[in-house]
Amino acid sequence: MKIKNISCNQFAGVRNRSITLSDGINVIYGKNESGKSTVVNLISRVLFQNAKLDRRKDKDFYELYFPAERKGSSFTGDSADGEIIFETESGTYKINKEWGVDPRCVLSAPEGVIRDQTSVDAVLKEQLLYGEGVYAEMLLSSQRNTDISLQTILDASQKTYAKQEICDAVSLAFAESDGISVDAIDQAIKAKIDELAGKHWDLEREAPVRKAGRWSQGLGEILKAFYELEDAKNALEEISHLENDADRAASAYAENDIAVCVADEAYKRFNEFASRLAVQNERKKAINRINEEIRKIAGVLESWPNLNEKLEKAKSLKKELGDRCIYDRWNFVCNARAEITAEDEGTAALCYPDAAVFARVKKLQREIASLENQLCGMNLNAAIQMFNGALLTVTSLRTGEKIDVSNGVAAITEAVQIEIPDVMKMQLSPADVDIASVKEKIAQEKDELIKIFEEFSVDSLDALEAYARRIDDARVKIERVNAKVARALGDVKLCDLEEAYEGIDSVTRNADDIKRDIFAVCGATEVSLFIAKNEAVVDGYASEYGSINDLKARAFDLSAELKKAEESVCAVEDIPTEYMNISDPEAYLKSLQDELRRRQELSQNALAEKSAAASKLDTYKELHPEACLETVIKAEKAFEETKSLLAHWLHIEEVFNKQKENINNNPMQDIAESFARYLGIISEGRVSSEFPEADKLNMNIYSADLLLDYNKLSEGTKETVSLAWRLAVLDHLFPNGGGVIVLDDPFTDMDAERTARSCALIQECALRHQVIFLTCKEEYLDIAGANKIFM
Repeated sequence: MKIKNISCNQFAGVRNRSITLSDGINVIYGKNESGKSTVVNLISRVLFQNAKLDRRKDKDFYELYFPAERKGSSFTGDSADGEIIFETESGTYKINKEWGVDPRCVLSAPEGVIRDQTSVDAVLKEQLLYGEGVYAEMLLSSQRNTDISLQTILDASQKTYAKQEICDAVSLAFAESDGISVDAIDQAIKAKIDELAGKHWDLEREAPVRKAGRWSQGLGEILKAFYELEDAKNALEEISHLENDADRAASAYAENDIAVCVADEAYKRFNEFASRLAVQNERKKAINRINEEIRKIAGVLESWPNLNEKLEKAKSLKKELGDRCIYDRWNFVCNARAEITAEDEGTAALCYPDAAVFARVKKLQREIASLENQLCGMNLNAAIQMFNGALLTVTSLRTGEKIDVSNGVAAITEAVQIEIPDVMKMQLSPADVDIASVKEKIAQEKDELIKIFEEFSVDSLDALEAYARRIDDARVKIERVNAKVARALGDVKLCDLEEAYEGIDSVTRNADDIKRDIFAVCGATEVSLFIAKNEAVVDGYASEYGSINDLKARAFDLSAELKKAEESVCAVEDIPTEYMNISDPEAYLKSLQDELRRRQELSQNALAEKSAAASKLDTYKELHPEACLETVIKAEKAFEETKSLLAHWLHIEEVFNKQKENINNNPMQDIAESFARYLGIISEGRVSSEFPEADKLNMNIYSADLLLDYNKLSEGTKETVSLAWRLAVLDHLFPNGGGVIVLDDPFTDMDAERTARSCALIQECALRHQVIFLTCKEEYLDIAGANKIFM
């Protein structure tokens, strides 16, 4: 097989890509994460992955190969696809698969286009020669699968499809020696077994392979004998069934004939009294109708006056409760509004210092403090001694207050003025401060601060804050009271409530007393609903009967009519007691007539079934004269003899196979020698191999004489062993060339010498097979004659 082109619209991270391959070596170059290994997986998935996916079974496929969510995108792709064009001795094939919401599988073959998945799989199996295990794990393997495959080969306990397929391939031609054909003997034994067992005999169940109906072709001797025995048993069983059917039909006819006589007698007897019974029933119906109407009128006469009385009470209580509610709501509103005093209203109306005023006051105080601090930037100790009774005064320029110097010592920490009357004045201040300018600015800002305080009649920031809180409290109180009034009013306007209040004559009882009286009249029903329901009932009475007096007159008339009807009822005469409770004699007579007809029809059907059953039994006996117990015994004997003969030949086959296994032959010799040769070339004899069991695909790896398991192999040795093994498998599976192999960065951990020898082997391999070499290293682009593809 040779792959000519690989392409996809969307597969994992590869988008809108088409790769054309040639004979020999194809180097696919790309940096890490550029999609090289994805291309390898794309090949194996297009060839072997079913287009229709199962969410649970194919969970890994969804996670690995469907588009991932992109940052900043509001949606994600919902499909993956791929296409491969390959060439075999039969011609050129193009396989296209799409996975996702609309799964598709299309194979374009020389014979035509195939869309059925099962048919596509069959064609691919024929053209590829080997199954998914060999290709996915050995020939078209990515770095990850190559590592896993090597571990599997080195671990005898692990079993994979690839191992089994390769074992089958190397054991395909079993041994023949000294001119004796083992296959000829084997075929002769199998032919005899096939003659006996055929294609459709289940040896384990000792019965035909299950299907709907019988097998018509491929019958062995045992299945023929089985069917003959089955036919004999069925015929004997059918005669028994037919005889039982004839007996049941005769018995059923006799029972139906008796039932016809009984039904005819019942119809004739009731028919004598039907007309008299109908007259009697009509009179009883009239009496029942009058009695029912009298009972109804009596109930209405008892209920109507009571309803009128309850309605009056309910309406009166409803009005009283409504007046009470208006009274209570008005008083609540008045009391709530009384909570607001004139002082509250006056306070709430005062001018309110907003946040800007407070911010300005605080800023002025900070600036005044900052200016005053400029006058305080001194640290002097003055020792003062005055002569001849002279006086000295020291005054703070910041506050204007005198500083005590009576003890002859002064601590000067701020700008001061020193004065000796009639002698001198002197100012002491920080060297970089303009005292006059600072004092002027302090005076200006203090004046502005005093004006703000005077505007709100306060003398400090604390007093201003207390002033604002008093206004806030008054406003909150007013809002709270207004909210209570609004809740009490609901949807009612204050003027409407006042008008309703003024319209109340008097209120004497509280709401709870009124509600108790309403409950006593209306029960759990709301009073308005109670009034509406009962007014409807009373209106209905009035519509039907007019008035209570009219209803009493109707009751009197009905009593007279009832008496007359009872007097008109005649004696029961000679009507049997069993018929007295039949309310509809005409319908009952018809049911008896229908039953008679039904019984007659059943009797006729039973007679026909009796005749048919007897005829069917006679006909079957004429057509199957051999249907008897003796025939069954003979057929059963023949079947058991055939089954015993089949068991005998199966035993012969088992013994032959055991003898065949003892023939001295090593089906793994070819692949083992090829593997050892490649391994020796790459490692220069430092690494060797051995197959401990000739017929099994398990190897031992030695470094010098030391046996190594998978975990002891260095990464470079793993690559050496894996490459040598895959080349040996490729040569064995395709001894005449024409194979394909994928090498995914196979020299990552090899030293330079092994890498050079491996490159030479790969170039030699490319003369007979197609090589797809994936790498992220630029030096491998120079492999002689390579077709270069850049990812």
